[in-house]
Amino acid sequence: MNFNLLVTTFRNREDDAFDEILQLLEVIGDKDPSIEVSSVSGIILVDTSLDPFQFVEECKEMVREEPWKFRYVLRIIPLEMNCKAEVTEIHDIVNQLCRKIDAQETYRVLIEKRHSRLHSNEIISTVTSKLKMKVNLDNPNWIILIQIVKMVAGISILRPNQIFSSVKEKISS
Repeated sequence: MNFNLLVTTFRNREDDAFDEILQLLEVIGDKDPSIEVSSVSGIILVDTSLDPFQFVEECKEMVREEPWKFRYVLRIIPLEMNCKAEVTEIHDIVNQLCRKIDAQETYRVLIEKRHSRLHSNEIISTVTSKLKMKVNLDNPNWIILIQIVKMVAGISILRPNQIFSSVKEKISS
């Protein structure tokens, strides 16, 4: 399945989060998304016709106005591309997406693996081998985000504030 959102929830609350994300997508404008509860506990994969980054911004606005709409959805992570969870394919996509990072900007690599035997160090060293930008682990301009769920990887190059966390948004508002 291709997916452009990875949604996290509490273990064994996937069905509730499924209904919640479906309602959120309908309210914001996607009447026919493809949603799959992953075999990995707490993970839901979504393919929406909406821009995933814009959807995250809309959710941030919605949680400020109606925080009770977010009971089961913990995080919504926008993804730009998917591939097989193989180091060479991940490397190719990261190189393609990294064109939006200017040479003077900084980045960090963030990998979340679920049920995968790939080694984070191998992914990081391969992915960053040709990058010229500087690394900043504390306050980067960009995050090279690699989400691995079993045999599939979802990849995004995004700003640190472009990942939605319902808990953080509720606390800040």
